[in-house]
Amino acid sequence: MRHHICIELSIDFLSKWHAGSGDGSLVSDRLIRRDSRNWPFIPGSTLKGVIRENCEKLSRTLLFKSPSDPHQRDLTIQDTFKPLKELDSPVDRLFGNTFESGQLFFRDARLDNTQLNDPQPYYCLKNQSRVCKHRILRTSKEKHLFSTEYIIPSSVGSSMIFKTQIDGYHDHLKSLSDTEPPYAYCLLIAAIMLTQRIGGDKSTGSGQMEIHFDNILYNQNQLNKEEIFDYLDSELYQLSMEAA
Repeated sequence: MRHHICIELSIDFLSKWHAGSGDGSLVSDRLIRRDSRNWPFIPGSTLKGVIRENCEKLSRTLLFKSPSDPHQRDLTIQDTFKPLKELDSPVDRLFGNTFESGQLFFRDARLDNTQLNDPQPYYCLKNQSRVCKHRILRTSKEKHLFSTEYIIPSSVGSSMIFKTQIDGYHDHLKSLSDTEPPYAYCLLIAAIMLTQRIGGDKSTGSGQMEIHFDNILYNQNQLNKEEIFDYLDSELYQLSMEAA
């Protein structure tokens, strides 16, 4: 059976945040990512990585089959190097593995212009300088001063709302019945709910955010996010796997 899910999200930042570009300038050593309009955005790959990590944590907590290591390169280990339909983990079936890619697509989260009072991007930027420390001596390192570019949501006079969309197309997901959503999609939605921080410097308080669901469609039918908790049951999932 062919499964399709479409999730529309709004991301509201509660603190300063940094999604790094890997580049530097004369003013700042760590610049943020910008789009063609020079506005900051959150790469889809960043969202995908954070949400996948939450899926893996939630999967283990709820006693689902543990997902494979996506960074495994030992060719002598062949237990997970196989088509997705032969794997037991719902996370692997969603995101894919080294043998087969998962058909889950994350769009870049881009700014909703209607939320901004001023059209100039530089009003929401702030450079903050720090210095590296010796972990043993607990003193600052000489010539290790660096600066980071942050986005400050409150500096634009209103919330900075970012919009994004997730689309999934899968053929071999397990569900309780043909009319009910697959367990893997329910796990994905729950993992999105768990996402509270994103970007760099999370340990220092950056990247705090709230994610709001604007719309969830499963096979063109509306899906209520509160309904998914009934399907986060590893025993039901295992019974569905054995019945296949």
